[in-house]
Amino acid sequence: MTTRAVLWDWGGVIQRTEDPAPRRALEAELGLPPGGLERAVFGSHAWDLASTGRCGADEAWAAIAADLGIASEGIDRFVERFFDGDRVDEALVALIRRLRDARVRVGLLSNAPPGRSSAASAAARWGMDRLFDVQIFSYQVGALKPDPRMYRAALQALGAAPRETLFIDDAPANVVAAKAMGIDAVLFRGVPGLLDAMRKRGLPAARRKR
Repeated sequence: MTTRAVLWDWGGVIQRTEDPAPRRALEAELGLPPGGLERAVFGSHAWDLASTGRCGADEAWAAIAADLGIASEGIDRFVERFFDGDRVDEALVALIRRLRDARVRVGLLSNAPPGRSSAASAAARWGMDRLFDVQIFSYQVGALKPDPRMYRAALQALGAAPRETLFIDDAPANVVAAKAMGIDAVLFRGVPGLLDAMRKRGLPAARRKR
C-alpha cells in the first residue's frame, strides 16, 4: 500500500533536548535530583490539565513554578531556561518539506500544551506553523496519545486511511497504539534509522553520504 500521509510527533522527534546543561543547572539550583526537573514539569498534574485543554499554559506554568518555590516574577526566566537546551532538527524539517513537495500529506500529532499567553502551536513557537498540512493537539481533542481519539482526529484531518499513513513517535506506547489501529508506525530512535524506514516505503529521503 502506498504511503499517502506521514504523521509526526513533535517533542522528542522534531524538537529535542540536545543540551541537557541548562536543565541540570536549574536542578542543582532548586535542589532536585537528576531528572527531577523534567518530572516536576512533564509529570505534573498542571501539565496534564494544560495538555488536555482543561487549563491554559500560563496557569500550568504558574502552578509548576509555585510547587518548585519560584516566585511569579521569575516564571518567564524559568521557562526560558527550561527549554534553553532544546533544538529543532533541521534535517527533519528539510525531510518534511521534501515530503510535501512530493505531494505527501504531512501532519503533526502532539501532546504538547498550547503556548503561553497565546494559542500558538509548538511548531509556531519555532516559526514553523506552515510546515504541516494539519496540526492536531491533545488540548484540542481533550485526550492524550495513546488514546485512539487522537489518531482518529489526525486521520480525519489528513483525509487518509490508516494503512496509507506512516506515524513517527519516540514513545513506544504511542507507536503500539497506532499499529493497533492499522496505522504503519515507526519508533523514532534517530534520523539515520528514520531515513532508512522512509526509503523502504518509497518515500523521499536524503541520500546516504558516501
